[in-house]
Amino acid sequence: MLLFLDVVSPIPEFSLIDDNKLIFSQKIVSSENDKLSDNIIQKYIYAENQLKFSKYLKKAIITTGPGSYTSLRVGASFLSGITISKDLPLCQISAGDILQIKKETNNSTKIAIFIYSGNSQKFLCKMNDNNQINYSKIENDDPIQLHNIKKVFYNLKKINSFSDKLIQNKFSFLDEILANYKNLVFFKNKIIRPKYVSNNTLLN
Repeated sequence: MLLFLDVVSPIPEFSLIDDNKLIFSQKIVSSENDKLSDNIIQKYIYAENQLKFSKYLKKAIITTGPGSYTSLRVGASFLSGITISKDLPLCQISAGDILQIKKETNNSTKIAIFIYSGNSQKFLCKMNDNNQINYSKIENDDPIQLHNIKKVFYNLKKINSFSDKLIQNKFSFLDEILANYKNLVFFKNKIIRPKYVSNNTLLN
């Protein structure tokens, strides 16, 4: 059984996956105004009391950003405690990893990932001319000029773009994990490194 913790989405949640099938999903907070740190432990304990799943855990996955700094930090600390105490292999999934997956399936680099995270924070992930991944934080709701981008995958809300020809498709981290599970890489004793973007600089 695998525990998946999504702390990038505005409403964090954890899910249980067994044999590559979703068997349980739990929202950790009720709204963006609720604190993840006040709810994550009690929601985990509640699920454990209901399902008795912890003894069956074999692996874990966490989203690592970009996103709300507080959510990323709390999620990383929480899941580190579980994976270390249970000696579980861990996989870290970022928007950049989703971009790499979409690059292969769309056979194109003219794509981007748009993340809407906690505290209404917005981030854009795309590739530069050297096929390197760039992250940027979008500070307002003004339309954005996306040069050479033909398609954007968004997790909650569409990006505000000048182009009416831009294709926008919704994605979810959970769906991508289920669809690409065989290609995910897990490590033991690996430090969780959230990707936090400040002033368009990636901080690890």
